[in-house]
Amino acid sequence: MPIIETVEQLADFLEQNEEWRRRIFSILVPRELARLPAEFEEFRAETRREFDSVRQEMREGFARVDEQFARVDERFAQVDREIESLRAEMREGFARVDREFEAVRREMREGYAELAQRIQRNTDDIAELKGKSLEREYRDKARSIFGRYFRSVAVIDWIDLEDPLEAVAPLSDAERAELSVVDLLVRGRRRTDGQDTVLVIEVSRTITHYDMERAVRRAEIFRQRGFTATPTVAGSEISQEVQLAAQQAGCAVVLDGRYEFDLPFRG
Repeated sequence: MPIIETVEQLADFLEQNEEWRRRIFSILVPRELARLPAEFEEFRAETRREFDSVRQEMREGFARVDEQFARVDERFAQVDREIESLRAEMREGFARVDREFEAVRREMREGYAELAQRIQRNTDDIAELKGKSLEREYRDKARSIFGRYFRSVAVIDWIDLEDPLEAVAPLSDAERAELSVVDLLVRGRRRTDGQDTVLVIEVSRTITHYDMERAVRRAEIFRQRGFTATPTVAGSEISQEVQLAAQQAGCAVVLDGRYEFDLPFRG
């Protein structure tokens, strides 16, 4: 059976299904009203017999015929009233069904929307936890990961360099805000030339343009004050487009501890 959502669809379906019409008629129409057609046929037969008798008894029969027709008219009027009442009840019943269907659909839409919000919140929470876990992993393994290119590798906080930075040029509120949310700062001496270098690292499981741009922008704060700073992105996944943009911006790329683009580390 097709899904029926409107009165018009139900009406079309009943038009095409005799069995369904009979079943719904037997449910909705009172038994007394259902018997009316048969009673009416019986009545018509009786009327014919009486009319034949009337024709034989013209003078006496006209009055009786008039009386019979009056009774017929009354019966028809009664049938019409009962049919109209039934139609009104059916219209009200269909309208009630429509309201109930709409209420159910509304509840389902609200339920789906709430479920989608919960799923999104859970997804966001999981992504945040994964990001924090990955950031902690790079923090804990900084010496082994970056020791290939740097000596005396140490994880630092930007506050450790606040005085040297301020000595060159005062930090603006915007610059302080940028440095305060750097995912990871690593300091070491470059093996190729012994240059003291700060790695400004943004960590994300899936590295995006936004991660790369943040690393470059924050490394620039150090460079403007004479520091050797290398923007770096670290994570587990990166698209070719983002990796190409990182190379063009001089931003190092590390995936799961492996160097995808290490030219900036070499000086």
